[in-house]
Amino acid sequence: MISFIPMSKLSPEQLVTMWNRGFEGYFSNMTLGVDRFIARAGSEGLSLEHSIAAYDGEEPVGFVMNGFRTIEGKKVAWNGGTGISPSYRGQGHGKLLMQQNVQIYREQGVDIALLEAMSQNEPAIKLYTNTGYHITERLVGLQQTGSLQDVLVQPQAEAEQYSLSKVLPIEVKQVSYYHQMAAWQTQWGSLRDGECLFVTERSGETDEPIGYALFRRNFDAEGNLASIVLFQCEASPDREDAEAIMLAALAQLYMPEQSTCRRIALNLRDSNETLIALLERLGFSRFMEQVHMELRF
Repeated sequence: MISFIPMSKLSPEQLVTMWNRGFEGYFSNMTLGVDRFIARAGSEGLSLEHSIAAYDGEEPVGFVMNGFRTIEGKKVAWNGGTGISPSYRGQGHGKLLMQQNVQIYREQGVDIALLEAMSQNEPAIKLYTNTGYHITERLVGLQQTGSLQDVLVQPQAEAEQYSLSKVLPIEVKQVSYYHQMAAWQTQWGSLRDGECLFVTERSGETDEPIGYALFRRNFDAEGNLASIVLFQCEASPDREDAEAIMLAALAQLYMPEQSTCRRIALNLRDSNETLIALLERLGFSRFMEQVHMELRF
Protein backbone atom coordinates (compact mmCIF):
# COMPACT_ATOMS: atom_id res chain seq x y z
CA MET A 1 0.00 0.00 0.00
CA ILE A 2 1.31 3.44 -0.94
CA SER A 3 1.64 5.98 1.86
CA PHE A 4 2.49 9.68 1.67
CA ILE A 5 4.61 11.64 4.15
CA PRO A 6 6.03 15.19 4.18
CA MET A 7 9.63 15.27 2.97
CA SER A 8 10.53 17.20 6.13
CA LYS A 9 10.30 13.87 8.00
CA LEU A 10 13.15 12.36 5.98
CA SER A 11 16.83 12.57 6.85
CA PRO A 12 19.18 14.43 4.47
CA GLU A 13 20.51 11.08 3.28
CA GLN A 14 16.99 9.77 2.61
CA LEU A 15 16.11 12.95 0.73
CA VAL A 16 19.12 12.68 -1.54
CA THR A 17 18.58 8.96 -2.13
CA MET A 18 14.96 9.60 -3.12
CA TRP A 19 15.94 12.51 -5.39
CA ASN A 20 18.68 10.59 -7.18
CA ARG A 21 16.54 7.48 -7.66
CA GLY A 22 13.64 9.57 -8.91
CA PHE A 23 15.80 11.16 -11.62
CA GLU A 24 17.75 8.04 -12.55
CA GLY A 25 17.93 7.76 -16.34
CA TYR A 26 16.66 11.33 -16.85
CA PHE A 27 17.48 13.40 -19.95
CA SER A 28 20.25 15.22 -18.08
CA ASN A 29 22.33 14.35 -15.03
CA MET A 30 20.31 15.49 -12.00
CA THR A 31 22.40 13.69 -9.38
CA LEU A 32 22.91 15.73 -6.20
CA GLY A 33 24.87 15.29 -3.00
CA VAL A 34 23.55 16.40 0.38
CA ASP A 35 25.21 19.82 0.27
CA ARG A 36 23.94 20.68 -3.21
CA PHE A 37 20.47 19.38 -2.40
CA ILE A 38 20.21 21.60 0.67
CA ALA A 39 21.62 24.59 -1.20
CA ARG A 40 19.11 24.13 -4.03
CA ALA A 41 16.18 23.85 -1.65
CA GLY A 42 17.24 27.07 0.08
CA SER A 43 17.95 29.15 -3.01
CA GLU A 44 14.70 28.20 -4.74
CA GLY A 45 12.46 28.51 -1.70
CA LEU A 46 11.48 24.85 -1.60
CA SER A 47 9.39 23.78 1.39
CA LEU A 48 10.15 20.28 2.66
CA GLU A 49 7.17 20.54 4.98
CA HIS A 50 4.84 20.92 2.00
CA SER A 51 6.65 18.54 -0.35
CA ILE A 52 5.56 14.91 -0.43
CA ALA A 53 7.27 11.54 -0.55
CA ALA A 54 5.50 8.31 -1.48
CA TYR A 55 6.55 4.98 0.05
CA ASP A 56 5.65 1.37 -0.58
CA GLY A 57 6.34 0.01 2.88
CA GLU A 58 10.00 0.95 3.40
CA GLU A 59 10.71 1.45 -0.30
CA PRO A 60 10.76 5.00 -1.73
CA VAL A 61 8.35 5.29 -4.66
CA GLY A 62 8.58 8.94 -5.66
CA PHE A 63 8.25 12.54 -4.61
CA VAL A 64 7.10 16.04 -5.53
CA MET A 65 8.98 19.08 -4.21
CA ASN A 66 7.16 22.41 -3.84
CA GLY A 67 8.07 26.04 -3.46
CA PHE A 68 5.73 28.94 -2.67
CA ARG A 69 5.84 32.70 -3.29
CA THR A 70 3.44 35.60 -3.25
CA ILE A 71 3.53 37.39 -6.61
CA GLU A 72 1.31 40.38 -7.33
CA GLY A 73 -0.92 39.44 -4.41
CA LYS A 74 -1.41 35.82 -5.53
CA LYS A 75 0.01 32.72 -3.89
CA VAL A 76 2.10 30.93 -6.49
CA ALA A 77 3.37 27.36 -6.15
CA TRP A 78 6.16 25.75 -8.13
CA ASN A 79 6.81 22.08 -8.73
CA GLY A 80 10.54 21.99 -8.08
CA GLY A 81 10.97 18.35 -9.02
CA THR A 82 8.85 15.24 -9.57
CA GLY A 83 10.57 11.88 -9.61
CA ILE A 84 9.60 8.20 -9.59
CA SER A 85 12.00 5.38 -8.69
CA PRO A 86 12.75 3.25 -11.80
CA SER A 87 11.09 0.07 -10.49
CA TYR A 88 7.81 1.93 -9.87
CA ARG A 89 7.50 3.78 -13.18
CA GLY A 90 4.61 3.14 -15.54
CA GLN A 91 2.31 1.94 -12.77
CA GLY A 92 0.22 5.05 -12.14
CA HIS A 93 2.22 6.35 -9.18
CA GLY A 94 2.90 9.66 -10.91
CA LYS A 95 -0.84 10.27 -11.20
CA LEU A 96 -1.35 9.50 -7.49
CA LEU A 97 1.47 11.85 -6.53
CA MET A 98 0.14 14.70 -8.65
CA GLN A 99 -3.38 14.28 -7.29
CA GLN A 100 -2.03 14.36 -3.75
CA ASN A 101 0.09 17.39 -4.61
CA VAL A 102 -2.83 19.35 -6.05
CA GLN A 103 -4.67 18.69 -2.79
CA ILE A 104 -1.73 20.23 -0.89
CA TYR A 105 -1.97 23.29 -3.14
CA ARG A 106 -5.67 23.63 -2.37
CA GLU A 107 -5.03 23.33 1.37
CA GLN A 108 -2.33 26.02 1.12
CA GLY A 109 -4.62 28.42 -0.74
CA VAL A 110 -2.57 28.41 -3.94
CA ASP A 111 -3.91 30.59 -6.76
CA ILE A 112 -1.47 29.60 -9.52
CA ALA A 113 0.80 26.56 -9.87
CA LEU A 114 3.80 26.56 -12.21
CA LEU A 115 6.23 23.94 -13.47
CA GLU A 116 8.67 23.25 -16.27
CA ALA A 117 9.12 20.01 -18.20
CA MET A 118 11.62 18.96 -20.83
CA SER A 119 9.99 19.24 -24.25
CA GLN A 120 10.95 15.67 -25.16
CA ASN A 121 9.50 14.28 -21.92
CA GLU A 122 6.11 13.52 -23.42
CA PRO A 123 4.93 11.17 -20.61
CA ALA A 124 5.53 13.90 -18.00
CA ILE A 125 3.79 16.56 -20.09
CA LYS A 126 0.82 14.22 -20.57
CA LEU A 127 0.72 13.56 -16.81
CA TYR A 128 0.71 17.28 -16.01
CA THR A 129 -1.89 18.00 -18.69
CA ASN A 130 -4.17 15.31 -17.29
CA THR A 131 -3.76 16.93 -13.87
CA GLY A 132 -5.09 20.24 -15.26
CA TYR A 133 -1.91 22.08 -16.29
CA HIS A 134 -1.59 23.70 -19.72
CA ILE A 135 1.42 24.95 -21.66
CA THR A 136 1.85 28.73 -21.54
CA GLU A 137 5.32 29.19 -23.02
CA ARG A 138 8.26 27.44 -24.65
CA LEU A 139 11.60 27.90 -22.88
CA VAL A 140 15.07 27.77 -24.39
CA GLY A 141 18.54 27.17 -22.97
CA LEU A 142 21.57 28.35 -24.96
CA GLN A 143 25.33 28.27 -24.36
CA GLN A 144 28.55 29.62 -25.80
CA THR A 145 32.15 28.85 -24.87
CA GLY A 146 34.21 30.82 -27.39
CA SER A 147 35.44 34.39 -27.43
CA LEU A 148 32.93 37.23 -27.63
CA GLN A 149 35.41 40.08 -27.73
CA ASP A 150 34.89 41.04 -31.37
CA VAL A 151 31.15 40.58 -31.72
CA LEU A 152 30.17 42.44 -28.56
CA VAL A 153 32.08 45.62 -29.29
CA GLN A 154 29.49 48.38 -29.60
CA PRO A 155 29.64 51.26 -32.04
CA GLN A 156 30.66 54.48 -30.30
CA ALA A 157 27.26 56.07 -30.94
CA GLU A 158 25.45 53.25 -29.15
CA ALA A 159 27.92 53.24 -26.28
CA GLU A 160 27.22 56.93 -25.73
CA GLN A 161 23.44 56.51 -25.99
CA TYR A 162 22.96 54.07 -23.11
CA SER A 163 23.99 54.04 -19.49
CA LEU A 164 24.25 50.81 -17.49
CA SER A 165 24.08 50.40 -13.73
CA LYS A 166 24.13 47.43 -11.38
CA VAL A 167 21.28 47.16 -8.90
CA LEU A 168 19.99 44.52 -6.50
CA PRO A 169 17.84 41.83 -8.18
CA ILE A 170 14.83 42.82 -6.05
CA GLU A 171 14.82 46.26 -7.67
CA VAL A 172 13.63 44.75 -10.95
CA LYS A 173 10.18 44.48 -9.34
CA GLN A 174 9.70 48.19 -10.01
CA VAL A 175 10.01 47.73 -13.78
CA SER A 176 6.55 47.68 -15.35
CA TYR A 177 7.47 45.09 -18.02
CA TYR A 178 9.35 42.73 -15.67
CA HIS A 179 8.07 39.20 -16.22
CA GLN A 180 6.66 38.29 -12.82
CA MET A 181 5.45 34.85 -13.90
CA ALA A 182 8.61 33.83 -15.71
CA ALA A 183 10.07 30.39 -15.09
CA TRP A 184 10.67 30.05 -11.34
CA GLN A 185 14.47 29.90 -11.44
CA THR A 186 14.60 33.03 -13.59
CA GLN A 187 12.59 35.17 -11.16
CA TRP A 188 14.41 37.65 -8.93
CA GLY A 189 13.33 35.60 -5.88
CA SER A 190 15.62 32.75 -7.01
CA LEU A 191 18.48 35.18 -7.69
CA ARG A 192 18.97 36.96 -4.38
CA ASP A 193 22.69 36.22 -4.71
CA GLY A 194 22.63 37.13 -8.40
CA GLU A 195 23.01 40.44 -10.19
CA CYS A 196 20.81 42.84 -12.13
CA LEU A 197 21.64 45.41 -14.78
CA PHE A 198 19.47 48.39 -15.66
CA VAL A 199 19.86 50.04 -19.06
CA THR A 200 18.83 53.70 -19.16
CA GLU A 201 19.09 56.50 -21.69
CA ARG A 202 21.86 58.99 -21.02
CA SER A 203 19.46 61.70 -22.08
CA GLY A 204 17.29 60.89 -19.06
CA GLU A 205 14.05 61.19 -21.04
CA THR A 206 12.38 58.43 -19.00
CA ASP A 207 12.57 57.54 -15.31
CA GLU A 208 12.04 53.83 -15.87
CA PRO A 209 14.88 51.65 -17.21
CA ILE A 210 14.51 50.92 -20.90
CA GLY A 211 16.00 47.46 -20.40
CA TYR A 212 17.16 45.04 -17.72
CA ALA A 213 19.02 41.78 -17.31
CA LEU A 214 19.06 39.26 -14.46
CA PHE A 215 22.14 37.04 -14.27
CA ARG A 216 24.57 35.22 -11.99
CA ARG A 217 28.31 34.76 -12.07
CA ASN A 218 29.69 31.44 -10.78
CA PHE A 219 33.24 30.96 -9.53
CA ASP A 220 35.36 27.85 -9.03
CA ALA A 221 37.10 26.82 -5.79
CA GLU A 222 40.09 29.02 -6.62
CA GLY A 223 37.99 32.10 -7.24
CA ASN A 224 38.20 32.02 -11.03
CA LEU A 225 35.15 32.95 -13.07
CA ALA A 226 33.65 29.66 -14.29
CA SER A 227 30.37 30.69 -15.90
CA ILE A 228 27.92 33.53 -16.41
CA VAL A 229 24.26 32.56 -16.54
CA LEU A 230 21.62 34.87 -18.01
CA PHE A 231 18.05 34.38 -16.74
CA GLN A 232 16.11 37.33 -18.13
CA CYS A 233 16.95 40.10 -20.57
CA GLU A 234 14.18 42.43 -21.68
CA ALA A 235 13.74 45.78 -23.37
CA SER A 236 10.76 48.04 -22.88
CA PRO A 237 8.10 46.79 -25.33
CA ASP A 238 7.63 50.24 -26.87
CA ARG A 239 11.28 50.55 -27.95
CA GLU A 240 12.24 50.27 -31.61
CA ASP A 241 15.88 49.89 -30.52
CA ALA A 242 15.17 46.79 -28.41
CA GLU A 243 18.01 44.79 -29.96
CA ALA A 244 20.56 47.54 -29.28
CA ILE A 245 19.34 47.81 -25.67
CA MET A 246 19.74 44.08 -25.11
CA LEU A 247 23.14 44.09 -26.81
CA ALA A 248 24.29 46.83 -24.44
CA ALA A 249 23.31 44.67 -21.46
CA LEU A 250 24.90 41.51 -22.91
CA ALA A 251 28.13 43.36 -23.70
CA GLN A 252 28.57 44.19 -20.02
CA LEU A 253 27.29 41.09 -18.25
CA TYR A 254 28.98 38.51 -20.46
CA MET A 255 32.43 40.08 -20.03
CA PRO A 256 33.80 39.40 -23.55
CA GLU A 257 37.40 39.68 -22.36
CA GLN A 258 36.95 36.42 -20.41
CA SER A 259 37.70 33.99 -23.23
CA THR A 260 37.66 30.81 -21.11
CA CYS A 261 34.37 31.53 -19.37
CA ARG A 262 31.30 29.42 -20.15
CA ARG A 263 28.30 31.60 -21.06
CA ILE A 264 24.78 30.27 -20.58
CA ALA A 265 21.27 31.61 -21.10
CA LEU A 266 18.78 29.54 -19.12
CA ASN A 267 15.03 29.14 -19.59
CA LEU A 268 14.57 32.19 -21.78
CA ARG A 269 11.06 32.49 -23.14
CA ASP A 270 11.03 31.49 -26.78
CA SER A 271 8.64 34.36 -27.58
CA ASN A 272 11.50 36.80 -26.89
CA GLU A 273 12.53 36.38 -30.51
CA THR A 274 14.79 39.43 -30.59
CA LEU A 275 16.94 38.15 -27.73
CA ILE A 276 17.10 34.56 -29.01
CA ALA A 277 18.11 35.70 -32.48
CA LEU A 278 20.72 38.05 -31.03
CA LEU A 279 22.29 35.32 -28.90
CA GLU A 280 22.39 32.92 -31.83
CA ARG A 281 24.16 35.55 -33.92
CA LEU A 282 26.67 35.87 -31.08
CA GLY A 283 27.50 32.18 -31.43
CA PHE A 284 25.19 30.70 -28.82
CA SER A 285 23.62 27.33 -29.61
CA ARG A 286 20.55 25.69 -28.13
CA PHE A 287 21.15 22.84 -25.71
CA MET A 288 17.79 22.57 -23.95
CA GLU A 289 14.11 23.21 -24.61
CA GLN A 290 11.34 23.06 -22.02
CA VAL A 291 7.66 23.86 -21.73
CA HIS A 292 6.35 26.22 -19.07
CA MET A 293 3.06 24.97 -17.64
CA GLU A 294 0.43 26.55 -15.43
CA LEU A 295 -2.54 25.43 -13.35
CA ARG A 296 -5.01 28.01 -11.99
CA PHE A 297 -7.34 27.36 -9.08
